[in-house]
Amino acid sequence: MTAPLLVTGGSGLLGMAVRRLRPDAVYLSRQDGDLRDRSVAERLLKSIQPGQILHLAGLVGGVKANAVDNARFLEENILINTAVLSAARQLRIPRLTTMLSSCAFPFYADRQTTETDLLSASPYDGNAGYAYAKRMLDLHVRLAATEAGLAWNSLTPVTMYGPHDSFDLESGHVVGALIRRCHDAQTNGAVFTVWGTGRAVRQFVYVDDVARLALGALAGAWGSGTTIVTPDEGISIAHLARTIGQVMDYPGPIVFDATKPEGMLVKRLQSTTFDARFPGNRFTSLTDGLTETVRWFFSRQVGRSQRHLESSLCGHS
Repeated sequence: MTAPLLVTGGSGLLGMAVRRLRPDAVYLSRQDGDLRDRSVAERLLKSIQPGQILHLAGLVGGVKANAVDNARFLEENILINTAVLSAARQLRIPRLTTMLSSCAFPFYADRQTTETDLLSASPYDGNAGYAYAKRMLDLHVRLAATEAGLAWNSLTPVTMYGPHDSFDLESGHVVGALIRRCHDAQTNGAVFTVWGTGRAVRQFVYVDDVARLALGALAGAWGSGTTIVTPDEGISIAHLARTIGQVMDYPGPIVFDATKPEGMLVKRLQSTTFDARFPGNRFTSLTDGLTETVRWFFSRQVGRSQRHLESSLCGHS
């Protein structure tokens, strides 16, 4: 019998996308045990005996959540990562892929950030706790791969979005929060309000693309270094908000609230290794990805009819 693929964080945004591609894998989520506890992680991995691991578990949040609770994001993510990777190393799991984050990298005004910049300067203070936890995860992967001869690696996707995203206005990431704000404006007759000036530049990748690439990375033979995953050079938040408004058929104005936080003004990453490691890859377009995300969002709204869903997406399928 072939040893199974184990996916931690199986109920998260990326974990749910992996489920759509690999329903045969074993998925762990919070109800299966507290992965902050090393003894729990060891017990679960010994019981499952996986042949490979896709480690996606972690505490995540948006700009506001990180800014007010940096210590918690540092502590909990280090505990989870240490417990899972230590157990995997003890069992000598031959293949493991995990996720870093763009916020672990420094950013520069005059050029794009690449994989070699990970430790070249400090990350942005607003999410320093999460960022340094991801830097520690990168180090753990590298050390285990080097010392134990394991084929472990990581990907660094830019901001992911898609079905099963968080649409919470306080803790969600930007795409989910903007979809919620646009929906609320439509429903309540209010104005679609966007935090910040709209000038901030970010990069976005559809979660199903990352799921596919993560499964490919498990078979990769390129060493323990991370690979940045980004489909483009970035767009402004204003452009993102307008595109969401178009996909959702929102007819009203969009107002930018400059008194609200928007993080760093420009975040741009570029991979120097992606094309060689994933030749021929094609990313989902922003409009297509947002259309599928909005479709899923409406399908989960109480009292929303299928007719309203289809009319809202008319012309964007």
